[in-house]
Amino acid sequence: MEYQKVSIIILNWNKLYYTQNCIASIEQCTHYPAYEIILFDNGSTEPGTDIFLSSIRHKVIRSPQNLGFAKGNNRAAEAAEGDLILFLNNDTVVHDKWLDAMVNMIEAYPKCGIVGSKLLYPDNTIQHVGVAFDHKGNCVHPFKRYAADFREALPAGEREAVTGACMLMRKEIFKAVGGFDEGYMHGSEDIDLCLKVRKLGLKVMYCPDSVVTHYEQISLKDQGSHYKKKTTRRNRKLFMRRWGSMLNQFRLPNDFSGMKPYEYYHDGRQDVAGLVPLGAKFILHIGCKSGMVGGKLKEALPERTVWGIEWNAELAEEAGRKLDKVIICNIENAESLIDSRELFDCIICDDVLADLRNPWAFLRNCRQIMADHGTLVANFPNIQYHKVIKDIVLNRWLYRAEGALAWEHLRFFSLATIENLLTISGYEISRIERKKEVGKILRKLNSFVFNRLDGFLTSRYMVACARRKDV
Repeated sequence: MEYQKVSIIILNWNKLYYTQNCIASIEQCTHYPAYEIILFDNGSTEPGTDIFLSSIRHKVIRSPQNLGFAKGNNRAAEAAEGDLILFLNNDTVVHDKWLDAMVNMIEAYPKCGIVGSKLLYPDNTIQHVGVAFDHKGNCVHPFKRYAADFREALPAGEREAVTGACMLMRKEIFKAVGGFDEGYMHGSEDIDLCLKVRKLGLKVMYCPDSVVTHYEQISLKDQGSHYKKKTTRRNRKLFMRRWGSMLNQFRLPNDFSGMKPYEYYHDGRQDVAGLVPLGAKFILHIGCKSGMVGGKLKEALPERTVWGIEWNAELAEEAGRKLDKVIICNIENAESLIDSRELFDCIICDDVLADLRNPWAFLRNCRQIMADHGTLVANFPNIQYHKVIKDIVLNRWLYRAEGALAWEHLRFFSLATIENLLTISGYEISRIERKKEVGKILRKLNSFVFNRLDGFLTSRYMVACARRKDV
């Protein structure tokens, strides 16, 4: 059997320890018989680098100065002997049969232009299973920080882009699109390359059977956060100038466009917990997710009883390990919200009211199971938030994973809408907290106009309510 030769290109700029581990893992875990390693040293100054580069049996190319990601990889690709080129970050450790899986995929699909691996963080959670574009054209990583075996991330499939931390493609295609665009600076080069390949009518594929641990941006950490912010702004301007007007053409139908970040399901909104009365002993958390908020409430007062309602079975199972009882149900279709002999001291509606067709009826149901002295706590994304308004003005009214325009929302709330909803549903507001996400300039402007811009600077309202005495 004849194997296509693969040229594995690794850039090295200091951080020799990671490069050594990367090469060692390749030598140990690569069973594919036809490959070469090209190590391009980008002007390293770290002690011991010269000795190491002279001692390895692989091809070494040295540059007296740091040429950056794009130019360094382009120069190394010129020396590649293989028909296939694989770009691999030096802060990676490959797993068993990683290369075989990638080569099998690119050979199995004639229209496959690029293959990307499944990248994991060192704690064995997902870093990358492909890249998608959000409503602003920013790159997002679906299922980031989810468990490595998360069911939705297991199937292979086409992606809008993949990261250059581990990327395989045919050498002739790489040349045909002009390689990495050297106009970028330490970012967006890989995404730009994917779109150039897709523009030829080829596919970018995700290969879940090729698994690589990635420590992520080890070299750039030495440059500091200011350098990263500066290059990110510059790269984004260049990327949007080239691709912004046609980005919708590259969007793919997928099942994870509305997936919320891992933190949304597992960290919980602790600011909501702050509105729960200290004396509340029997609490119902509607939309409890993985039970983080309820678990914290029980830690603060161990004699509390906390029940949860969650409609995602996997999250409900996790919440069941933290809470006293978790019920799986669709709250809007339930004839009776919950069957309990006792009334709840506090009911938390955690990011659920915007998802309901009839939040008025739902809140009236909540009154039936809440004690006379009880408290209703709810949080609402604010449709009046200045970033939402900006997106509307700029014609970016696109649904997204989080916020006021989350894809599952059926209702949209401003402070006036919230007050009206709660009042006619039989509640009176006792406390309102605002989550403000705003820079220094807008904060000073708001102060100058006596806080009249509060409604535009608030991304989310947290509200505590009591029963209306006159109802």
